Amino acid sequence: MLFSIEVTPAVEVAKLPPNLREVSITYLPGADHRAVVAQAARLRALGHEPIPHVPARSFRDRTHLFNYLDALKSEADIRQVLLIGGSRDRPLGPFASTLDLLETGFFEGLRIGVAGHPEGMPGLSDQECDRILALKNQYARDTGTDMFVMTQWSLNVATIHAWLDRIAPFNTLPIYLGIPGPTTPAMLLKFAQICGVKTSLLGLRHQSARLGQLLTVQTPDYLVDALSDGPKGPVSDHRIDHFHIYTFGGLQRSLNWLATRPSQPLTLA
Repeated sequence: MLFSIEVTPAVEVAKLPPNLREVSITYLPGADHRAVVAQAARLRALGHEPIPHVPARSFRDRTHLFNYLDALKSEADIRQVLLIGGSRDRPLGPFASTLDLLETGFFEGLRIGVAGHPEGMPGLSDQECDRILALKNQYARDTGTDMFVMTQWSLNVATIHAWLDRIAPFNTLPIYLGIPGPTTPAMLLKFAQICGVKTSLLGLRHQSARLGQLLTVQTPDYLVDALSDGPKGPVSDHRIDHFHIYTFGGLQRSLNWLATRPSQPLTLA
């Protein structure tokens, strides 16, 4: 069973277990890119594989983007990145999408992650989301770029299976499936509203009627178990390569839960 995890630039990472090899680093709107670089350098020094986010709509110009990537390479020896559109409503500069970032040519030689959306995106149809992911698959084939898909988080097994079925005809990229770390339904409801995970949001609103459960910490075991041994087959069929943990309940809580699951380090080619 393979797991990766997401951290913020400010969180303490010294206690991350060594077998948790891949660690993504958020880059939120308005953040200083130097904080992301510093966290990537700390993770590299500790023996982890940092995956810094590169949010298209947060860069003022090509120089801003180039300087960020140059610092990541020189100070943290990064080998992979996650390209995302970002959460800004309007681009700060000339980049509005991950495809705009790819067209710069700045990412040659890096392993590139792109976003996947089992629960869709606000303002875009499922068909349009699929079309964009298909274009990224085409880019990987045309250029020989090593790419992977890192998805938004979801709580709904049926929704995840439906998405996997839908993209199966064109997707050849490894999938890192997003799951929430242990936290309360109330906290998940908050982040579901922020992140726009519509199917999970509906389920959480239904659950919120049972007030006693809002303060109960819930773990993602049912997701991992269902998607590892569910009706569509085991993870070893490569539809899901491993699980990516979003630590809404705090990093330590997720690490404590992860210690209860069998895991092994991911070896990169």
